[in-house]
Amino acid sequence: MKKIIVIGTALITLSAAFAAAGQSKLTPSLKKRIAGGKSSDTLLCWVFFGDKGRAENIPGLDANAMRRRAKIGRELSYGDLPVSSEYLETVRGTGSEIRVISPWLNAVSVRATAGQLSRIADSKGVKSLEEVAVYQRPSKTVELPTGQSKEAPLLEYGPSLDQIKMMKIDSLHQRGYSGSGVRLTIIDTGFDRWHESLLRTRVIAERDFQPRIIEIDTITISPLSLDTIWGYNGIDSITSFEKDYQDLYLAQTGHGTGMLSIAGGYKPGSLIGSAYNADFILAKTEMLYPTEDFIQEEDWWIAALQWATDSIGTDIVSSSLGYRYWSDSSQYNYGYDQMDGDQARCTRAADSAASRGVLILNALGNIRNNSRPDTSLVAPADAVSIIAVGGAWASTGGWSTGAVTGPPADSVRILPAGRSDSAAIRRIKPDIASCWQNYYAYNEPDGNGDFNRYASSVGTSGATALTAGLCALLLEAHPSWGPQDVINALKYSGSNRSTVEAFFTVPESLDITLGSYPIYNPGFADIATGHKYYTSGGVVYDLYDVYRIGWGVPDGIKALGYTAPENVLPDEDRLLDPYPNPANGNNGGVYLPFFLIRDSYSVIIRLYTLDGRMIRSLNLGERLAGSYPSQINIIKNRIGSQQPAFWDLKDDRGQPVASGLYIALMTTGWNQSSKKIMVLR
Repeated sequence: MKKIIVIGTALITLSAAFAAAGQSKLTPSLKKRIAGGKSSDTLLCWVFFGDKGRAENIPGLDANAMRRRAKIGRELSYGDLPVSSEYLETVRGTGSEIRVISPWLNAVSVRATAGQLSRIADSKGVKSLEEVAVYQRPSKTVELPTGQSKEAPLLEYGPSLDQIKMMKIDSLHQRGYSGSGVRLTIIDTGFDRWHESLLRTRVIAERDFQPRIIEIDTITISPLSLDTIWGYNGIDSITSFEKDYQDLYLAQTGHGTGMLSIAGGYKPGSLIGSAYNADFILAKTEMLYPTEDFIQEEDWWIAALQWATDSIGTDIVSSSLGYRYWSDSSQYNYGYDQMDGDQARCTRAADSAASRGVLILNALGNIRNNSRPDTSLVAPADAVSIIAVGGAWASTGGWSTGAVTGPPADSVRILPAGRSDSAAIRRIKPDIASCWQNYYAYNEPDGNGDFNRYASSVGTSGATALTAGLCALLLEAHPSWGPQDVINALKYSGSNRSTVEAFFTVPESLDITLGSYPIYNPGFADIATGHKYYTSGGVVYDLYDVYRIGWGVPDGIKALGYTAPENVLPDEDRLLDPYPNPANGNNGGVYLPFFLIRDSYSVIIRLYTLDGRMIRSLNLGERLAGSYPSQINIIKNRIGSQQPAFWDLKDDRGQPVASGLYIALMTTGWNQSSKKIMVLR
């Protein structure tokens, strides 16, 4: 097993390993790491190139990715060109292991020794080298009691009702929106898809970017052996439960399972996710074992984002992960002055995905570092073009006191050099706030071995997953919207919008001592605990709430009406227009799309002649509420995975039906609906 060494004991000099030109390409922290290590130590490094080399063809993108870009007028660009194959071969020629290739950053991450890095630094096209950020954060959650609402909604939300009602997601569900046809990616620790709340969750793609799951070597030892041998099992092809003998209580999959259930779970009476009919894409990028902390390597997160964006064509990415403090405390962390939306590698990648039409949501962070000027912000939540989600209580909609706050590093009052007048930069993070306490699928077994459990905990992780589901509902209703349209709708509907507007009109009310960027003053020191009141039009605003909950808690119904919905769904179960119609026997058959306003345990479509004789019965069985459209839904202009019924123009005996007019009648147990079909032979 290879081991990444952080600090060695034998010293080597930089000059012994690097020529002067090569040394100039190393960051100070990388120089320090090399100087403090052994020559045989391997390090994780980014290698950045100055150009793309000779022009090469842009690799094909997923069809949904191309349609998503078209909505925002984004064509293929320089960032889509592949990293030069010549440069890649040069790096491989040094014996280094290439981990991640990033066309967006024009870089590769490698595992290499100091000697190999020296040869890379001297290679053609190499611009700079810096360490891959490796972080760790506590994985423990706080369980809190929850009560079930006495209200009887259309769906049986169980204890998850409070979080669903906070942003009026239940009202959107009642209007028929469930995320159908929208692709939602979750980047996390892994996913136990055998949990009862996830058995009906539709996963269209999954990939494991974390090669460090540990497997027992069952060939060389017996199950009772005391000298257990462990070894890496390489890159796994799936993200679900792994045969990991260190992970006896499914802790590796725990966090991701919870986030997936908040957005896409479906177990009536126990938990229903905010977008339970969306098409989910799962990416596992974090490793829990062998320590109690998540070991997070930033390059895997970037690789997962690129894969979901260009190869799978995701519409939304939900990430409840954050990068700030390095696992090696002897090295520098991302400082507060770097939380400015431009420096962290994952932040730059997030903005790149947003520029390609992807809506990114990231947790603000739970660090609770309120020693000013620092904040709770973690990368990539500081990115300009994404939604950073903070926390608020479902019962009041107010800030989760003492928890997490902004602002980003570039939100300051600055005094330009040589001038006496000041300029204010007012960029707000978090952008919005969502439910701080969430009910979720909890797959750690109890004393009886039951893995189908549920728990409640606090944090911006769950708030992010819940809000990502709301965004899927909005995209279902507004398929032409791009990321900024969704962001605008959320902010427009936010509970703290009026405070933000007051804040922007009276920036001097914060009374911040003038300083030079990026020198920060103690004017922000009491954001976590203090108040800054401002009265306008007889209304008193606490301006510090801007950096606590941003635009506030979105209202799903108001956000839906930000512009008129393009996709207005029926208010009852309905059979939609068959196609092609007329149906030609030579074309194989006719599709029968339909819409269900609620779950149905028995969907049946029967075909009749005009004289009332039934010739065929299509028993579709149990179906979730939602749209079952055409394979390529023209209205939404995206591919959906919920397929319509299909009639092959044959009767119950398997014989082709004659030309003529037929009636299709759908019954669901709640309603019935019919359409006419013309068959031509």
